[in-house]
Amino acid sequence: MKTTVLSPAKVNLYLKVLSRRPDGYHDLQSLVDLISLYDTIHIEDIAGDEIVVDDDRGVLPRGEGNTVYRAVRMLREAAGVKRGVRVFIEKRIPIGAGLGGPSSNAAAVLKELCTRWGLGFTGEDLKGIGRRVGADVPLFLHGGSCIMEGIGDVITPVRLPLMWYIIVYPNISISTKAVYEGLRIVLTKKQNDIKLMENFSNPKQIAGILKNDLEYVAITLCPQIQGIKDALKGTNALGSLMSGSGSSVFAVFENEQDAVQALLSAISKMGTVFVAHSVQGGVN
Repeated sequence: MKTTVLSPAKVNLYLKVLSRRPDGYHDLQSLVDLISLYDTIHIEDIAGDEIVVDDDRGVLPRGEGNTVYRAVRMLREAAGVKRGVRVFIEKRIPIGAGLGGPSSNAAAVLKELCTRWGLGFTGEDLKGIGRRVGADVPLFLHGGSCIMEGIGDVITPVRLPLMWYIIVYPNISISTKAVYEGLRIVLTKKQNDIKLMENFSNPKQIAGILKNDLEYVAITLCPQIQGIKDALKGTNALGSLMSGSGSSVFAVFENEQDAVQALLSAISKMGTVFVAHSVQGGVN
């Protein structure tokens, strides 16, 4: 039997790097929204115990370098089973774009296989596995807008308004490692930013807090990011920001009409452009 699941992208509306950890990771605080830009994942059991992961564009690594492969292996080890599975991913979320595609794929497959194989794992069980697969996997296992803390594995649900986005990918991937290695800011141990605890009721409030500590480093690696932000100023966008460690830039809009109008502007020539909205809109 083959099943098909959707795997959403994310945008970081706020990303503050707090401190560097002894293990090389960074503690951070981020406000995240899941958006309606999806990869489509097809999953089927196969004979034997092989784990096969392919994609339609040939952009994903094989074996242990692939987050889905690692997720399946770790799930099987935790459950004490050796079942073969084939995963085929129709990629729409760009790679190296700061949109969380690989982590989202891993989370979607973990949830589906847990149900498919009748494992009975709790959400915390899956979160424990996901944390070892990748820092963003717990976010996608949560499946909604939230505040991320720690290395991204401490999740606090938050209610956000329904928002429309333009996402522009300049067709250049950026190494997350390279961005963090270039980070040269005064890090702080401050654990909470009061602005993130507000009850956001409209997109204008969100636009007022847009911040990403990684953006200035990424712009030195990919100057097109600044060019896209400059071009978005000529639209009805309420604000724009690089997502995650880049290289994609998103803009926040009050409604679908303004987002579509921006899509038809000169911004369409600056890369691959998507229109999307919040996956879980709270206040319309």
